[in-house]
Amino acid sequence: MGLKKIIQTALLVSLVAAGGASADQFAVQTTEPVVAASDQLLEILRVHEVETVEIDGAKFIILDARDEGYVEAYIFAMNIDAKGLYRLNEDWNGAGLSSLPVEARQPFLHKTFCEGCSS
Repeated sequence: MGLKKIIQTALLVSLVAAGGASADQFAVQTTEPVVAASDQLLEILRVHEVETVEIDGAKFIILDARDEGYVEAYIFAMNIDAKGLYRLNEDWNGAGLSSLPVEARQPFLHKTFCEGCSS
């Protein structure tokens, strides 16, 4: 990892470390399946990987994070080619959504701004 990338990652981590205490759920649309992050990285970024899924041919990783900044730090640290970022208004594994097939959960994904996404 080059010095520039190390500095950028450190800046992102320091910015998100000052965030709030509550967690939200997000879905990151990717071009390729995402390999699980190390426990150490997840702890540093304060992100929890919930599940990876495919909906209508699109790949997603569902994350618990304090806000979009934490998710963007994860995207950057994992070098993910993210196509979009979505906020979930329901708990992915909660009683409401978990009773639905994965394909039926797509309407609960609400597009949000993503500086690190390519589209």
